[in-house]
Order: sequence, then C-alpha cells, then structure tokens
Amino acid sequence: MKSKCKVRRKLDKLKLKLLLPRKWNRDCRYLPLTVAYRELYDNIHRKYWKKFGEFPNLVDCRGLNDRIQWLELFAQDREIIRCADKISMRDYVREKIGDQYLVKSYQTHNHFGQIDFDALPNAFVIKTNHDAGTVFLVRDKAQIDKKVLGTRIEAALSKPFGWVKGEWVYSYIPPKVLVEELINPQDQKPPPDYKFYCSEGKVKFITYIYDRGFEIKGQNIDPAGNDLKIQLQPNFKLGNDFKKPMQWDKMIQIAEQLSQRFKFVRVDLFCTEERIYVGELTFSPGGGHFTGEGQKILGQLIDFDRTTYKPLLLPELEAECSRFSLYPLPQKGR
Repeated sequence: MKSKCKVRRKLDKLKLKLLLPRKWNRDCRYLPLTVAYRELYDNIHRKYWKKFGEFPNLVDCRGLNDRIQWLELFAQDREIIRCADKISMRDYVREKIGDQYLVKSYQTHNHFGQIDFDALPNAFVIKTNHDAGTVFLVRDKAQIDKKVLGTRIEAALSKPFGWVKGEWVYSYIPPKVLVEELINPQDQKPPPDYKFYCSEGKVKFITYIYDRGFEIKGQNIDPAGNDLKIQLQPNFKLGNDFKKPMQWDKMIQIAEQLSQRFKFVRVDLFCTEERIYVGELTFSPGGGHFTGEGQKILGQLIDFDRTTYKPLLLPELEAECSRFSLYPLPQKGR
C-alpha cells in the first residue's frame, strides 16, 4: 500500500512538472505576467494542485478560491502589508474610524521572553502578528505554563509563513508577539466572529462563527441579515443561531469604511452589547483553499474589477530589503 502511495505521489509530481509550464505559457497570453511573477505564480499553483489536483483559473475565475489567487498576483499594495500585520493594522483602523474600535493593547515585543507578566491583568490574549492561528486566550495567568507557551510562540515567530502557499504579504511583516485585552473574560466561550467579506468597498456576505473551542459552527449571512444557508467551510457545522446584533448597521458601515481602498478584504469584527471591535483584516482568507461548492457560489458575490491590475510590488520590496532594511529579509522557507 505504501509503495502504491509513493508511486502515485511521484506520478502526480511528474504531471505537475509537465502541466505547470503549459499553464504559465497559456496564462501569459491573457494576463500581464512577466518572469518576475514566476516564483510566486508557481507557488500558488503548486499549493492549489496539492490541495485540489487542479490549477486555479486566473483568466475566468470560477469562485472565491480562484479570485483570491488572482488577487495575490495582481492586486499587491503596500497598505496590504500594513493591514495584514496585526500591530500596524491598528494605525490604519485608528486613521479610518478611530481607536474606540480597537481592543486594548498591553504589550508588543520581539520575543516571548520579553513579556512582563507582572504588569498584565489576570486575563489577556497572546498572539503573533504575522501569521494565522497563533492565538492563545489566557483566562487566569497563574495557570499558564510559560515554558510550553513560550516554545510555541517562539516556534511561530521563527517559522516562515505563507510564501510557499503564495501568500506573499506575510514574508514582509516583521514577526512580533503582542498581548491584548481579552473581551468578556468571564465567558468560557470566545466571542462570536463576524467576518465581513468586502469587495470594492461593499460588504457582499458575512461569515458568522461561534462556539469556538466546543462544537464550532458557522453561517453565511447576507448584508440584510438573511441566512444564505451555504457552507463556506465544511469543517464547521452549519449553524442556525444567528440573530442580527443591535449594532449590525454600524458593523456594516465600519467594514465598508475599512475596505474602501482594496479590491477585496475580509474585515473581522467582534461585538458586545456596548462595543464593536476590529479583530483583523485578511486579504487571502483560508489561503484561497476552501473546499466544497459553497466557495464557488459565494465567490460570485466577490465581483471586483479584474480588468485592472496593479504593478508587481515584490521586486521593489526585495530591493528595499537588501538596500535599506525597511522590511525584514523575506522568510520564504526555501
């Protein structure tokens, strides 16, 4: 059985090696690709092939996945770097809508060992600024194992993230660890997520996620608050608990204000009865690797203009890395 799997993997690699250059040559006829795009283009296609056994369609995008891959290549922007960084994103939010929508920030450091735990309240959140998923909710700091937590944080800080998947932006964010306020620390469940998928400055749909840490559930909602009954993430149980919060219209307004500059961005918000908080801004949700038919249906709502392209930013960033050290040397995991 193992030998059959090895043979299958080898054949798959040979097929990829044969088909990828053909796909490149074909796409070059219809898209403004140059040799400077090639490494990022190949990374996008290899990861997509590994996940789905096919390539993204960049010329006639079929769903959300294809559109995200298109954006990685043709919508690069320095503001994406600032906004994807969970620390500098705060300045962008402050400029656009004010700091009353920001979670309180306690500390920011280069390494876990620099955190002053004595200066922190009993409950807080520790996370890294440059990747996805490195988030730890601390409800009682006396109970944390600093050695274990420190090892996991430092591993995340030192590990290249995103480049091999085609998510170029994370290679240009200086990795740091930050400590923030924990919203509603008395609740055992994390607050629900409201993920506003925005295209050309307008909210197109919202993913509502709740019961994290238990049996995680999700629903996709239209801007009017109606349940679309479409699954974007089949690994989440399809929920039915969504009710429009009192601040719904304001949340829509905030998401649209923050998204105006970009062809596409997902604006993540939390809310309590009293306040709305901006969690993060995400430009390649799920890496553009959502499974299931839902991404095809919902992707049609993300209808940004694909007839205009921004110049490739990477050569400029690479030159600055070596010349001025304005950004860290890219962590590409080659």
